[in-house]
Amino acid sequence: MGQIRVLSPALISRIAAGECIERPASVVKELVENALDAGAARVDIGILDGGRGLIQVADDGVGMDAADLALSVAQHATSKIRADEDLFNIQTMGFRGEALASIGAVARLRIVSRRRDDDVGQEIRAEGGETSGPRPCAAPPGTTVEVRDLFYAVPARRKFLRTNQTEMGHVTEQLARIALAQPGVAFTLKSQDRVTHRLEATTDRRQRISDFYGEELANVLIPIRRESGGVVVEGLVAPPAESRGSGKWEYVFVNGRYVRDRFVSHAIKEAYRSLIDPSRFPVAFLFITISPDAVDVNVHPTKVEVRWQDSNYMHGQVLAALREKFLSSRLDHAFKAPRDDEAYRESVRAAMVDFFTRRPTDQGPPGSRAGLFESRPVSSQRIEPARLPEFAAPPAEPAQAHTTAPTSDSERPNVLGPSVPRSLGPSAPWTTPALQIHNTYLVVETDEGLMIVDQHALHERILYEELQRRVTEGKLESQRLLLPEVVRVPADRLEALETHADTLARLGIELAPAGPQSVALHAFPTLLERVDQARFVRDLLDLLAEQGARPNAETLLHELLDMMACKAAVKAGDPLTAEEIDALLRRRELAERSSHCPHGRPTTLRLSLRDLERQFHRR
Repeated sequence: MGQIRVLSPALISRIAAGECIERPASVVKELVENALDAGAARVDIGILDGGRGLIQVADDGVGMDAADLALSVAQHATSKIRADEDLFNIQTMGFRGEALASIGAVARLRIVSRRRDDDVGQEIRAEGGETSGPRPCAAPPGTTVEVRDLFYAVPARRKFLRTNQTEMGHVTEQLARIALAQPGVAFTLKSQDRVTHRLEATTDRRQRISDFYGEELANVLIPIRRESGGVVVEGLVAPPAESRGSGKWEYVFVNGRYVRDRFVSHAIKEAYRSLIDPSRFPVAFLFITISPDAVDVNVHPTKVEVRWQDSNYMHGQVLAALREKFLSSRLDHAFKAPRDDEAYRESVRAAMVDFFTRRPTDQGPPGSRAGLFESRPVSSQRIEPARLPEFAAPPAEPAQAHTTAPTSDSERPNVLGPSVPRSLGPSAPWTTPALQIHNTYLVVETDEGLMIVDQHALHERILYEELQRRVTEGKLESQRLLLPEVVRVPADRLEALETHADTLARLGIELAPAGPQSVALHAFPTLLERVDQARFVRDLLDLLAEQGARPNAETLLHELLDMMACKAAVKAGDPLTAEEIDALLRRRELAERSSHCPHGRPTTLRLSLRDLERQFHRR
């Protein structure tokens, strides 16, 4: 007997389901797209148990009669294409004719539909590939699809589903990808009979973005539009100051379909080049309209990839649309004046000295709230970035710090505290005058020539090593907020709270879900007192979400501490006082790897006296 066999229809359907039905969100996508193709003006979605128990999608579209209903659950049956040439002129969301048949092969499927002119509706059921019906039934105009016990016929696939909250996050993200491109359609999303999103039909895309990601982001978006050569590129993009830590914030739609395309992504990134840090990503919502015969959407089973007839032209159109807008817009960061009153500056100085001088035993037992801010009233108001770095020596004699001979070791205040001895290396304490240039670099004379220090890179390395030491000894000390700060985040980021709860606790960060697309920040590391908390939380969850469920623990910790140190460090452009420069350079002598920041960038460049003499032709 031969080795090759024809697969059974049921097994064929389950294989097909494995390609297009990955999780409950995949089912929602297919059913909602069918509703849109049916001309629905309203779509209502109901979810139970994260989609395991029930997924229900009801629409007010054209409906189906008994004959169409019977064919709707058959393999490769569709009303959306007729011939080969139709594949290159796709004007609907779906066209493969696989979705309902695949769902019926792995779940318990029930469809009820009625055309407006019909007196009664029709019902059909499919379970494990077996169908029954259609039969007459009472039904409102439109179609309602119920999917129960998803993957009951494929237990191995069911085991891969995550928690209800995680799966609900993916459902919400899938709805966002559809609703952003269809503002004229009303949507309702329910979870466990509680409405999480109620989206009325609108002509304002900015309102849809606000519904999912908050007014704070939506209000700063910049509208763009360019039409050329039969291609329309329009949408809303964020100014550079709103860059994020993940590429997830790039939403591209082609003829109303959410896609991921490397040519468009490269064009967006290129448009922001030199405007944002290379390690960060822009926020963009782009809607591209192009002739259907100039783009192939039949590339991937989930239809999220496309192939352009002329990819270079498409790249150029997106890049031109963004660059033209940026050149005609003011992209300056919003400025908030720092507080300059001496009492505030003194409080920050004292806090920084206290942070670096506290012994590990002063932090209290694990889980205690002993921290940097316990000695003064807690305020719910965020402290805006000030001029000072994260540590500074008390202002003993700033006027003489760099103009006269230094004081003796016994007279100099020990900014490192009693936990770090003075005798760590021949250059401690620091005794050489330094000059800050362009509020970014420190120039120091050495025995061999001169040394140029990048103040941000060096401070970042110092803070990273300090954080690493403290995490090794126990959790970071944190400040409990008087009023929790609620931060809007994408729904699929909530999974990170559950997956990385232990890591967050070690870092002194207490986050809890506060709604379908919000988290509440209850405690925050004292080191990051002056960091924008909402922005930090969004970047943190972006980073954690990209790690997956089982990241390398050591690598993840390095990335998190690196991010914390980078945000807490003094920035390029921050003017430093004489004693702050002195403290920074003395800490440099005590760092284990002071030559490079955690990113690998050099902190210090050295020029020998011989090099200088050659430049001035003295040799």
